[in-house]
Amino acid sequence: MNIETILAELELKLQSIGFTEGSSAMLLQLNIAGQNYIHSCGNLNMLNASSARLIDGHRYIFVEFMYNEISNASLSTNTKTLHRDTARLLKEYNESLAIREITTECLYDLEFFMQAKGFAVNTIARHMKVLKKYINLAIKKGLLYQSPFIGYTIKSQETHREALSEKELKLFEEYIPVCPTDKEVLLAFLFSCYTGLRYSDICCFSKRNIQVLNNKKWIILWMKKTGNEVRIPLSTVFNGKGLAISREIKRPRGPLFKLRNNQHANRVLKAIAKEIGIKRNVTFHTARHTFATLLLYRGVSITTVQKLLGHRSVKTTQIYSAVTDLTIERELRKSNKAAQKC
Repeated sequence: MNIETILAELELKLQSIGFTEGSSAMLLQLNIAGQNYIHSCGNLNMLNASSARLIDGHRYIFVEFMYNEISNASLSTNTKTLHRDTARLLKEYNESLAIREITTECLYDLEFFMQAKGFAVNTIARHMKVLKKYINLAIKKGLLYQSPFIGYTIKSQETHREALSEKELKLFEEYIPVCPTDKEVLLAFLFSCYTGLRYSDICCFSKRNIQVLNNKKWIILWMKKTGNEVRIPLSTVFNGKGLAISREIKRPRGPLFKLRNNQHANRVLKAIAKEIGIKRNVTFHTARHTFATLLLYRGVSITTVQKLLGHRSVKTTQIYSAVTDLTIERELRKSNKAAQKC
């Protein structure tokens, strides 16, 4: 029913309960007001779309919204797993929580809930970052006015970045696995040590990503995590050890490395580390830290390492600043020795 019909029916009802011709001025004003409303808003049946979405936000369960968006998103397997873990955690906290019911106080309460479950600070931060992504998506879709994260700070702790020393890397290089799958993991790990590529990029890396520039082999690819392009001089970096591995593996098409998953790779690497006498926590991501750390220690500038890692900002690369301090000390010692000889 549109507003014109409503006004006509209202006029008849007013007349039926005793409104006379003397009341015509009031009826006229009512009619004019109604017509003005029609002109500005159109038919009552055409409710403003954004208003409708905001009304939906009051009753749209946030966990359902997350699951729906995760299913439709183009995400890597590992990222989807993390996002689903966050959705499951939110469901455990409050499965009936509507989008518009999420407040800043709610976020602090959720943080306390995760602390009570024994989650580390950085684990909580990881889940909160995922939650923030879907809050922003709800705002973009018109389901929420503003972000509850405006009054909330995601806390994180700086962690020690494990990296292999030159000596430890050599122990991995010299290790000979018995199992073919262990050898596959080891070769992928070493390739990551020589190129700095993340596990996600190693999994989809193929020989098509190796191109010739100025008679030298280069890796050119778009990183899955950031979407940034990275260029790595495969023939030159670490004396071409990564190039040697790519030639050793005879797979002209498809991914160069056949890996089950990150968890399996980490188990294999921990077992190898234990066998060769390395007592620290070695994971696949240790390879990327090793790549950056050893290059900086060898005197490569932090801006060059930034480009090789594919970091947008040098600030991200400055997590390795302690290594550059060691490099500076080493260079100064060299200069002191050289001065003494003069």
